[in-house]
Amino acid sequence: MKIAAFLGSPRKNGNTAHLLKEFLKGASEKSGVTINQIYLQENRILGCTGCGYCKTSTGCKLEDDMQNIYPILKEADVLVFATPVYWWSMSSQLKALIDRFYALEISEIKGKKIYLLMTYGDSLPNSGPELVERTFRDICEYIEWELVKVYGACTDQYMPVKQNAEALKEVYEIGRSI
Repeated sequence: MKIAAFLGSPRKNGNTAHLLKEFLKGASEKSGVTINQIYLQENRILGCTGCGYCKTSTGCKLEDDMQNIYPILKEADVLVFATPVYWWSMSSQLKALIDRFYALEISEIKGKKIYLLMTYGDSLPNSGPELVERTFRDICEYIEWELVKVYGACTDQYMPVKQNAEALKEVYEIGRSI
């Protein structure tokens, strides 16, 4: 089983990264699992220009790191998206990646299992995580993906994920269940 995990946080060692790390630790215990982790902040992903080139030709004409990411997306059986919730939405790094799915034929990427991991700084349910989840539910329905699990952890400077034993255990077990 091939897992592609996308870290959408600009902070390589922040709360979202710690959550994803525990998830992948659990997933790596399964026999035959290969994991490709992509830290989006380190990749040059241009915004989709809506030019339509991809609808009349093969691929996207923008020359950036998406050319390396497209094959990873196509080959993976499982996609893990990890994002902090910023201003009622996913991070701009993750949004840029998702916008560029436009260049793919749905038949090239449908049928995958999806895991969404989120961190957010407010325990109120209307602080954004439910909007990110709704967006992913719509994406999954459109692309014919199975949204297997959505997990969110409320974090802040007083309770970072790496100190939240319950959250780390829960996300580790979700990873193991793949």
